[in-house]
Amino acid sequence: MGDDLHVKYGDMRFTRHASPEEINRFVRELPMEERESLAMVVRKLEEAGLISLDGQHTMTIDDEMQDLQEPNK
Repeated sequence: MGDDLHVKYGDMRFTRHASPEEINRFVRELPMEERESLAMVVRKLEEAGLISLDGQHTMTIDDEMQDLQEPNK
């Protein structure tokens, strides 16, 4: 499972520690307010031990701009 993967928006490198099905299930079960931000989803996946980030990323843009972003419709 330790493939060299990237988050599509943000180019954050990560290693997967769970199957895609398990990751998708985890994300689907997050409360809606925790799924509104890609940065939040990535953070939750990392906290749950389902992925690990390579340490060469920043999530400040998403967090700082969150109030200005339009929700998905």
